[in-house]
Amino acid sequence: MTLNTIFHALPLLVVYALTFLLVMASLALGMLLGRRFLRTHETIKDSSIGSAVAATLGLLAFILAFTFNMTANRFNDRKALLLDEVNAINSAYLRADFLPQDVAGLAKELLAEYAAIRDFHPTISEARAHALQRGGEIHRELWALVDEQVRAGYDAGYLRQFVEPLNVVINDHNARITVGLEYRIPGAIWLALYFMTALAMLAIGFQFGVARGGSRQVGMALALTFSTAILLIADLDRPTEGTLLVDQSPMAELHSRLQEAERARASVKRPGN
Repeated sequence: MTLNTIFHALPLLVVYALTFLLVMASLALGMLLGRRFLRTHETIKDSSIGSAVAATLGLLAFILAFTFNMTANRFNDRKALLLDEVNAINSAYLRADFLPQDVAGLAKELLAEYAAIRDFHPTISEARAHALQRGGEIHRELWALVDEQVRAGYDAGYLRQFVEPLNVVINDHNARITVGLEYRIPGAIWLALYFMTALAMLAIGFQFGVARGGSRQVGMALALTFSTAILLIADLDRPTEGTLLVDQSPMAELHSRLQEAERARASVKRPGN
């Protein structure tokens, strides 16, 4: 496993627990070093220690904000791509009427099925795998329909009306896979974030040690605070795990709408209606 995959393989609860332990251990080590330093030095300039702690905390705040901004922007990108895909599928379904009647019916069936398989819960790995596999097959089947009409000499203007949204459907599918499943915070940034966290907590613990201050309650409050902040970043960075997931209701609504349209279309084709 590489540095980029080790962190992402850990469950979020494990990330939270490890962060909590890292903060507590760094604080305890800093207090131990501070008290040992106090025993060997008669005078200590507390102002210099405070300046170092403030500078370290400032750098930690910067990298926390930088990392959170990365994940928040990608979370917003995933929401925007979902809406783009919903609109593209709906447009392709409506514009399928520009195709010959028999081909239009088949294209609409495929697009309705496509909306159905794209309406899945992101935490279910089996559903994701099926959606990716079947989605690619539907792309090829739809493109084969277009290719048949090109060879048959069908009106290029009408055909273009369907091809344009179909291209968007395929592109949005690829973009959602890339942004949602492949883009992650680089492992080097996670390493730097944890290094800065440990260093800042070590400095705070050292200040507590030389001042003979601090308490277990203060240490736990710091550990819970930083662990929660890092957990929030990790949760945003994982589109298929945790609680901060993109709302899939737009795709679910499209799925329901297209299924109703298919049922209405099927009832019209029944003999005697």
